[in-house]
Amino acid sequence: MGRIFLAGIVMATVACVACGAAAQTRKPFPPGVVGVLPIDAGTEYVFLDRPTTLGGACKGWKAVSIQKPGELGSGMMAIMCWKESNGQLLTATAVKVTPQVAPMDLIR
Repeated sequence: MGRIFLAGIVMATVACVACGAAAQTRKPFPPGVVGVLPIDAGTEYVFLDRPTTLGGACKGWKAVSIQKPGELGSGMMAIMCWKESNGQLLTATAVKVTPQVAPMDLIR
């Protein structure tokens, strides 16, 4: 299941190469939200500024909510995690030791 979500990030990264300009015009996020990555018409990843409850490879990382667009708190929280490293967005699951990497601008 974790592969599906990580594959979604990779596909969204490829589809969002031109999102840099769009990211600069986004409205401010609600408190506690670092950024949002739309996946499809019914799903978005919301990158939260709070520790994840996942262990394993996610220990010490931050939480991600996988949810319906615009419905903060409506989604699944125990699937994946994120952190920033040298301007890169790293995502992983508790069992995925090698994180997926994308530019932080993807969610800002």
